[in-house]
Amino acid sequence: MLTFNSASILGKLRMIVLTLTCLAARPVRADISIVVNFRPYPSAEVAGHAEAQVNWLDADLGDDTICTESFAALELQHYLREMTGRKDDFAIVAADKVPEQGELIMVGWPASNAAAAKLAAALGANREAIARLGAESYRLKTADASGRRVTLIAGGGRVGTLYGVYDLLHRMGCRWFGPEPFDEDVPQAAWNPSFDVIQQPSFSVRGFYVYEKRGSPEMIQWMARNRLNLWSIHMDNQPLLRKLGMKLSGGTHDAQRLFLGPETPYPYDHPRFPRKGQWPKDPYPVSGLYQGDTNHDGKLSNFEAHPEWYPLVGGRRVPGIRPDDSGTNFCTSHADAATEFVRNYVGALVDGIYRGADVVDLWMLDGGAWCECPQCKALGTPTDRNLLVVYRLDQEIKRARRAGKMNRPIAIRFLAYADVVEPPTRPLPADFDYHTCTATFFPISHCYVHRCDDPTCSPNVKYQRQLFGWLVDPKRYYRGQVCIGEYYNVSRYKSIPACYMQAMAHDISYYYRQGARQFHYMHVTTGHWGTKSLTNYQMARQLWDVNTDCETLWADYFARRYGPAAAAMHGFYASLEKMLCNVEALKGWSSRFVPALSQGSKQLFPDSHLQYRREPGVKCDGPTLVEMVGHGHTCRRLIDEAMAMRLPDRIRARLGEDERSFTYAERTLHYYDECVQAFQLGWAGRQEEARRHFEAAKHVAELLRQDQWSVALAFVHDEPFELNALNATYATGALDRLAELLASPKGKTR
Repeated sequence: MLTFNSASILGKLRMIVLTLTCLAARPVRADISIVVNFRPYPSAEVAGHAEAQVNWLDADLGDDTICTESFAALELQHYLREMTGRKDDFAIVAADKVPEQGELIMVGWPASNAAAAKLAAALGANREAIARLGAESYRLKTADASGRRVTLIAGGGRVGTLYGVYDLLHRMGCRWFGPEPFDEDVPQAAWNPSFDVIQQPSFSVRGFYVYEKRGSPEMIQWMARNRLNLWSIHMDNQPLLRKLGMKLSGGTHDAQRLFLGPETPYPYDHPRFPRKGQWPKDPYPVSGLYQGDTNHDGKLSNFEAHPEWYPLVGGRRVPGIRPDDSGTNFCTSHADAATEFVRNYVGALVDGIYRGADVVDLWMLDGGAWCECPQCKALGTPTDRNLLVVYRLDQEIKRARRAGKMNRPIAIRFLAYADVVEPPTRPLPADFDYHTCTATFFPISHCYVHRCDDPTCSPNVKYQRQLFGWLVDPKRYYRGQVCIGEYYNVSRYKSIPACYMQAMAHDISYYYRQGARQFHYMHVTTGHWGTKSLTNYQMARQLWDVNTDCETLWADYFARRYGPAAAAMHGFYASLEKMLCNVEALKGWSSRFVPALSQGSKQLFPDSHLQYRREPGVKCDGPTLVEMVGHGHTCRRLIDEAMAMRLPDRIRARLGEDERSFTYAERTLHYYDECVQAFQLGWAGRQEEARRHFEAAKHVAELLRQDQWSVALAFVHDEPFELNALNATYATGALDRLAELLASPKGKTR
C-alpha cells in the first residue's frame, strides 16, 4: 500500500533551506568568460538561434554542434547572470579568442571546442574517454589549468553538452518544474564551482509518446532542461526540436490506412483497368480474385485491384480496416501485400509525412484481429506474424539507406500490447536486428493501487508474466530491448490529477531491474499541469538516474515549489495519491464502474478493485469510493490551508493551478458519489432521500459541464461529445437513468 515518510521529508526540507542560504552567502567572482565555438557566426547569440539554417538531416554534424552548444552557452550565461546578479559578467567568447586572464567556463567537448581541447589534459578530461560516454552523456570538471580556474562542460556529443549545462545549473539550484513561467525557480547563488562529475542516462529513451500535432516551444524547452529526449515529428518548428536534442517519432495504428488503405486509389497502371494519364507500371500480377470496379465509381481502389492482400474473415476477403483504425489486419503472409506496405512506409520516411523521423512506431490495427487464411495461420500467433512485418520494414529501411535515400538511422518500435502483448512463440529471422527494432510494452490496464510487481494484484500479475516473457525468460525468442509505455495520463483519465509519487518511485526502478532501458508515457498534456508537474518532473529525474533518492527529490520539490506551504502540500500530495490511485478501476479503459453507473445498472461495483464501501464479506482490493471521497476531503483541507498563507506571487500562481486541477477531481468524485447514493436509495424505495442526492448530483454536474479548462488539453480519443469535465466522467447517462427511476412510483429502472 502507499506510504509517505513525513519526518524524513521534513528533515530534508530543512537541509535544502540551509543549503540555499549558504549558496546565497558565498562571494561572487568576477572576470569570468564562457568559451564556445560559434564560428562562422558573428556571435553565440546568432549561432544559438540559427536552427532554421541548419541542415539537421545531412551527414555533417558540424553545424548541428555549433548551434546546440552556442545555445547551451546562452542558457548558461542567462541563468548565471540571474543567479549571481552580475548582469555584465559571464561574457561569451569564441574558442579562438580566449582572453589571456580570468576564469573560464568551457562549453563543448574537445572535438568541438579548440580551446577546451588545449586544456583537456590539464583538466584530466580525455577526449576519447568523453566520446565513449555516449552522445547524451557529459563531463563536468573544475580545476586549475595554466594558472587559471577552468570549468569544463563537455558532452560526448552536442546534446550531452546541453544536458551538462542544465545539470550544472540544477546543481546550483535552478529548477524547471513545468513549462509555465511561474514554474521556473532560480535562486540567488554565487559562482564558486567545484565540479567533478560524469553523467550517463539510465534510460536511453526518456519522454512522451505523441502521435498528433500538439505541443509548444515552452513544453519542448522544459523537456530539454530536464534532459528528456522524445517527442513527435508532427510539430511545427522541427529545427527547435532538433537543436534541443529531441528524438522525433511518428506512427500509430493508422499505418495500414496510410500505406495499404483498401479504399486508397490503386497507384499503378493495372492491365485490366485502363485509365487516362501516366501511371507507373504495375509490379504485381493480376489476382484471380480481381473483379474490377465493383462499386462502379469509375475508380480502382487497392482492395478492388487486389482483394487477396486483405484479410480472410469468415471465408471471404474483406477490407478489414474500420474508421477508428481497428478491425482486421491485412494478409501479412501475402508477399506482394507486405512489399507494397513497407515500400510505402519507407517512402513516408524518405520524403513523406515521416521525413526526418528518428523513430517509427510500427503499430498494426488497434487491438486488431488477424487474417484467417491458412498461410497466415501457419506463421504463428499474432505476435509472431507482427514481428515478421517489423522485420520486413527494417530490411526495407536498410535497403533505402544503402541506396543513399536517407542519411539517418531509423529505429522501429513495435507493439507488445493487446492482441500482440504475448511474447513470440517461435524463433525470429536469424538476421533480425535487435539494435534497431524494439518492443514497446504497454500495460494499459495497469493498477496503480498496487506496485507493478505485486503478486496479489491480478491485473499486474498478468503484466509481470508478459514482461518476463519479453525481457527475462531465458527461453525467450525475442532478445532485444523493451521500451515501457506507461499511462500516467491515459486518454480515458482526461487529465484528472492522479498522483504517482510512490508508484513511480518503485515501478520505474522495477522496470529498470527487469532490463528495460527505454521509457515514455502516452497522452501527456502540454499545459494546465497543476499537480501533474510532479509526475512529469519526477519521471524525468528517475529516467536520467534510476537511483534517484525520491524522498530527497520530494523534499526539494515541496520546498522549492511551495516555500512556506511545503509541509501542507507534501501532505496534500500524499492524500491525493491515495484519493486517485484507483483511477483505472474508477474511469480507465478497464473500468466497469462508469458504464454501469451511466446505464443505471444495479451492479454498480462488479470489480473487487473498486467497491462503494467496505462491508463484511465483500472483497475490496483497492480504496472504496467512500474512502476516495474521504481522501479528497483531506486534500481540500490541506490545499485551503496552503492557499490561506501569505505567499510570493509565483508560489500562489502554482497553488492556483493545483487547486483548479484538484477541484476537477473533487467534483468528479462528488458526482459519482451523489449518483451512487441516489440510485441506492431509489432502489430501496427511499424516494425523498434519493431525490436530494439526485439534486446534488445535478448541481455538481452543472459545475462540471461549465469546466472546460481542466480538460482543454486532454487527449481526445474520438469522443463523440463536446469535451468538458462532465462528459469526461463517461457517466452522463446516470442523470437520465435517475430521472426515470425517481419518476417511477415503484422505484424501478427501465
